[in-house]
Amino acid sequence: MSQLTDDIHQAVAGALRAHGAGLLSRMVLVLEVVDEETGELGLYTEASPADMPAWDRAGLIRYASLDLAGEITACRVADAGEADEEGE
Repeated sequence: MSQLTDDIHQAVAGALRAHGAGLLSRMVLVLEVVDEETGELGLYTEASPADMPAWDRAGLIRYASLDLAGEITACRVADAGEADEEGE
């Protein structure tokens, strides 16, 4: 594990413990970064453990994406239901 990956893993694990959210098993971190000198955007991805296979990384990202899509759908359904109730 690179030092950066190890530091990030320890920081996230500590924050989860401090908030009673459980133990960190695996993680994929996706960040958009800005170059301080040029202002160009870049994408940074890191996984912990560092030797996590690419398909496992992709699976975690897909799982998170589907979870987020479900939250968005639930909010839209709730908003539509409230609009229908107001219209009655």
